[in-house]
Amino acid sequence: MNVQLASYTVRPATVRTLGAITLAGLAVVIAGLFLAPARIWPALLVANYYVLTLGLAGVVFVALMFAARAGWSTVFRRIPEAMSGILPVNFLGMLLMAFGLSTLYEWTHRDVLANDVLLAGKAAYLNIGMFMLRMVLYFVVWLTFALYLRRNSLHQDSSGDERLTERNMRASACFLVLFALTFWLAGTDWIMSIEAHWFSTIFGVYNIAGMLTSGIAAITLLLIVLRRRGVFGDLIRADHLHDLGKLLFAFSTFWMYIWFSQYMLIWYSNIPEEAVYYLRRQEGGWLTFTILNVLFNWVIPFVTLISARAKKAEGLLLKVCIIVLVGHWIDVFWMVSPTFMPDAPRIGVWEVAPLAAFVALFFLLTLRGLSRGNVVPVQDPTLVESLHYHA
Repeated sequence: MNVQLASYTVRPATVRTLGAITLAGLAVVIAGLFLAPARIWPALLVANYYVLTLGLAGVVFVALMFAARAGWSTVFRRIPEAMSGILPVNFLGMLLMAFGLSTLYEWTHRDVLANDVLLAGKAAYLNIGMFMLRMVLYFVVWLTFALYLRRNSLHQDSSGDERLTERNMRASACFLVLFALTFWLAGTDWIMSIEAHWFSTIFGVYNIAGMLTSGIAAITLLLIVLRRRGVFGDLIRADHLHDLGKLLFAFSTFWMYIWFSQYMLIWYSNIPEEAVYYLRRQEGGWLTFTILNVLFNWVIPFVTLISARAKKAEGLLLKVCIIVLVGHWIDVFWMVSPTFMPDAPRIGVWEVAPLAAFVALFFLLTLRGLSRGNVVPVQDPTLVESLHYHA
């Protein structure tokens, strides 16, 4: 294909808007560190983790396609590749969290450990030194593979070396194994240990399911928006949207399956230290969030996308993607915030500003990443398959 057709430039107005939102949000965050630290630290964790899942989902999507030798997504693969550009920012965000650990995690308080047998028993794992070391190791794994896969993909545009595709296929198989382990542990460290007396053996799977669902939604949303702006010309077919719609439908249902499995097991076993997690989320205003969580992440996507025609309807698919992305924020907020807002959820400037800053920066870095190379992998050996794909 013509390489010129594969170029993309971010609109200056888009850069200014997203940049302004990011700077305004960061200004509020800095103010919040002094004026409302008890609210800004949980909000920072929610925002950072939420956007981290989108960036990681991009890497996982690319790795899944390489490992499965699936060529149908090659034409828009640069979108999930570019989504990984937010990961260094997430790393810096988690390093910043070191200053708020005492606000977020009760296991960091020595006086609590001295009077709590359960937390004292977990001290060999839940301590600040090991917590920070594991965090660095997680990001080393994620960033190493993200950079390796993207570098090979971009280099192939100029070299045309088909061996780079084979290398990415082998690396992707390794990454998927390491990712499952590291992200499972990361969710345990950063989210589940907020309520360190509570535990669930499928919490890691639950977080992976949410990451995949929201990641597919973000990829699809970006693809539709860029397609409407004429970036891909006529290269994107209804069949590509159909397959993305099927993935969104499938992972949304998988998320609901894990959500229900976790809830059901805890409900019928009725063990106090486990049941308290859901009791807290079924009282007061948190019951509304629990209902919205299920509605946005499963009920609406399931009912809307159940037909094949709906999965190919660009406008409808775009709306569902927005709903799912909002739903994923509800899910992360629902997992983190009840500990800090036990009576009812509060959503004010301290909660909105960090989210707005991270989300705006995610889209800005993703779009800039797309502009740094061909928006289509023009020398990839599977591109022809992707261009003539029929679902």
